[in-house]
Amino acid sequence: MRRFTVAVAAVVVSLGVSACQDDLPITPAGSGGYWSTAPQTDDQRWELLRKVRAIDPCALVPRAELAKIDVVSWVEVSKPDSCAARMGSSESGKGTELRWSLFVAPGGFVHHERARTTMMGSITVATVSDLEANPDHQGKLVERNCTASASFPSTAAVMVFATTPLGTEPCPVAEAILPTIIAQLDKEPTHPTSPDTPRTVLLGGDPCAVTDDLGVTPAIVDQREWKCSFRYRDNDIEVRYTYDRELIVVDGEPIFVINGHPGYGDPDATDFFSYNAIVGPVVPSPKPESFLGPNLPVVNVFGRNGAVVEEVLRHAVALFPAA
Repeated sequence: MRRFTVAVAAVVVSLGVSACQDDLPITPAGSGGYWSTAPQTDDQRWELLRKVRAIDPCALVPRAELAKIDVVSWVEVSKPDSCAARMGSSESGKGTELRWSLFVAPGGFVHHERARTTMMGSITVATVSDLEANPDHQGKLVERNCTASASFPSTAAVMVFATTPLGTEPCPVAEAILPTIIAQLDKEPTHPTSPDTPRTVLLGGDPCAVTDDLGVTPAIVDQREWKCSFRYRDNDIEVRYTYDRELIVVDGEPIFVINGHPGYGDPDATDFFSYNAIVGPVVPSPKPESFLGPNLPVVNVFGRNGAVVEEVLRHAVALFPAA
């Protein structure tokens, strides 16, 4: 249930994207080439997922660009598809923080009801600040934030979340970084182009790889870049490749060890089962270690039948090299 709560929160953030700025500069960056064309066949849709998974998110905003905001304190890979950076003061409420991610949105974005959008070539850009989305928060905030998105005709999309101190406007920070991300995306920088991106066992992997062993053919319409959804033994199964904190992953003793990789179940689960396996060493981070422990490369399997979830996880873990 802890993982389910985190997943719901991520969806809420995604659905909250809207626009506040209609005067962004028009630029040809990203308006041509691969990302400007929508996939027409299933093979093209699978290829899009492979391309997105191959891109190093931290390379989309080089340190030289971050330094234009303020002195860079740290840059960190938070998930295989996302990167975060802190500029200026590391004291809470005083510095500037950016988080950005690259993903696929086949159905397009559902924007906030107050959304205003603009175009950068063929790319739809949308932004919303905290106070524009929730005016009643005026006087209650401890810092400012803004969410900006850029969605491409290919159905690939980028989301940027900017946090700045009170007394500043966060949306110009998020908007200013989007042209850089779009221009870098055209170059398709692969893992690990950025010196801040550690090489992990998940990079280059495909969460749908396990379906070959299971004899299942997943439908492309259900897939995302680092998640694979399919039916197996009359169960809806979801396999994720992700980075997660140790205390979220580890729950007591492992229920199995395959190739040196421990797998963990949730003994308290009843309706939903979220099992995890650690498939590689700690993901290095420049930040002080969280109370939840270090980030780990993880295979997560989610479903309603514990026995089926464990079986799928065992097959998925067996695909990784021995520890």
